[in-house]
Amino acid sequence: MSKQVLDQDTSQKAPEQELLMAQLLFDELPETASPEALKAALEANIGVVENISDKPDMPMFSCANFVGEFKGGDKVPVLADFLAPCEFKTEIDELKRSQFWDVRDGTEIIDNAKYCVNVFAMLAGALHYKQQAELLLAQVGAALKCYPTCKAIYMVGSGKLTTPEQFRECKQYDLSGRFIRLAVNARFFTINGTDDMIVDTLGFYAFGAADVQLHFHGIDPNHAVNYVYNIASYQFENEFPIKSGDTVDSIGADGSMQWEPQWKAQYEDSLIQPVRTVLDVNCGEYAAGNRNS
Repeated sequence: MSKQVLDQDTSQKAPEQELLMAQLLFDELPETASPEALKAALEANIGVVENISDKPDMPMFSCANFVGEFKGGDKVPVLADFLAPCEFKTEIDELKRSQFWDVRDGTEIIDNAKYCVNVFAMLAGALHYKQQAELLLAQVGAALKCYPTCKAIYMVGSGKLTTPEQFRECKQYDLSGRFIRLAVNARFFTINGTDDMIVDTLGFYAFGAADVQLHFHGIDPNHAVNYVYNIASYQFENEFPIKSGDTVDSIGADGSMQWEPQWKAQYEDSLIQPVRTVLDVNCGEYAAGNRNS
């Protein structure tokens, strides 16, 4: 684990919503997938789509089963976009580089990546968040089928890095499990000069929902990571039902969720950038920081 002290900019505010964009990474320039191949791969996942673009290297698929409703009652099909391979120029700072927990040699993969394929959906913010997640997963799956030399998948908004193998293995999980494993990053930080630690998720803010945060000491960090993922999964699956002042299950000595004691949760600004709303769990005797409740 790195001992590097990282600076952060707490004036950096996260947008209320952000484009969910996946980047497929490559060491060598891949051949551009044809619109026909992408269409067939996408339709296998989500049903009928129509390519409305006249640019072969920039297909844009109107998705009949993913229709966003806008102010005034207008209903418009969401557009699934696949850009042609291009040079990988995404800036990834040291804070993000420190959080590639799911991929061995993640920093090396990022440093060796020379090209990428950008995958995203226009107008998707008008969809229910579960539909946004379903469409993103379908697009990434289609892109991987058409770009078999992909080395890794990088989520721009959350900094989550995964491999194609990990993505395919996730087919066994439900929607929340697959989306979280692709697009939501559980990050771990120690507070310099103290025994305090922070684990938070980064990813839900992209569709306007709250991430999860635990500020603590005396808990195994691996247990803390599993815990915030469990809370995040519960929130996703159940339409984010937890309210400020509600209590949630705690962590047992073996890392499992337990009924007693109950820990109090509340919504507040995150401690780690980007500043966004998080569900902060006050973990009782293990809680760190100054708290009013």
